Amino acid sequence: MLVLVTLFWGLSFPLMRTWQQQAADCPGGKGLAALTLIALRMLLALAVLAACRPQLFAAPTRRQHGAGLVIGGAFFLGFSLQVLALSWSTPTLSALITSLANAWVPLLALVCFRSPVPAVTLLGLCLAIGGTAVLTAFDSHGHPLGWGEGLTLLASLFFAVQILLLDRLGRRTRSDHLTVGFLGVTGISALVIAMARAAGHGGLSAWLAWVGSMLGSPHILTDLAMLTLLSTVLAFHWMNTYQPRMSAGRAALIYLLEPVFAAMFSVCLGHEKVTSRLLVGGALVLGGNLLVEFSGRLREFRKGSRGL
Repeated sequence: MLVLVTLFWGLSFPLMRTWQQQAADCPGGKGLAALTLIALRMLLALAVLAACRPQLFAAPTRRQHGAGLVIGGAFFLGFSLQVLALSWSTPTLSALITSLANAWVPLLALVCFRSPVPAVTLLGLCLAIGGTAVLTAFDSHGHPLGWGEGLTLLASLFFAVQILLLDRLGRRTRSDHLTVGFLGVTGISALVIAMARAAGHGGLSAWLAWVGSMLGSPHILTDLAMLTLLSTVLAFHWMNTYQPRMSAGRAALIYLLEPVFAAMFSVCLGHEKVTSRLLVGGALVLGGNLLVEFSGRLREFRKGSRGL
């Protein structure tokens, strides 16, 4: 089930890239287009959950909703940067750089909670950053890359904060009870900021007319439906349901399939081609993440052995 989750997340990268490519005439620019997609995707997902799982709105306590809001706040910041960056970056690059979030977590834990970082984790992080440098140093024409990859790198830090918050706040609660607050704060924040930005760039009526024209395209509407049902509702619900049934380390290793699926879908949908630089850089990023995750699982195994 978690492999299906990563497949749906991998699919979301080329679909979001398509939205940004089609949003060239957005009255508020690429930033407003990104916020609009986030608002539509998350609020539609909440509507689907309200119809199919209404208990998720009433059953959670205020504390659980509050935890979901805090975790969702960090996710919103990273997600906004990630979608905006897809205006310039390819889906595969975005997915690979986003996967660095797993490698940032140990360093953030060191800074915030003074948790020691093993040498193998630092080695893995260096490999992953080296792979990112290979991927983002120059494009196919020899020009230096910047905006898209830089924004995605910053987004990966916010996603790492989200991972830490979920670990700290979600330990003693039902993880599916965090879903409504998580999706709600993401969607509502995107909607409020989008409306404010639209008011200052042509007015709300121009923005709503543009949204209507985008949703009038059967292709865009199909993409939005897949993003909502597959990459949001099913993916997050299955993540919350099945991840607790295995160790966090094993789940993290499965999640590293996300950029692999993103690359497959991106190539199939014509967003990019496979190059030697993509293969080398991607292998370094994934290899560095694997070292980080394997070192964490090794520590868990040693602790368990001493306990026995």
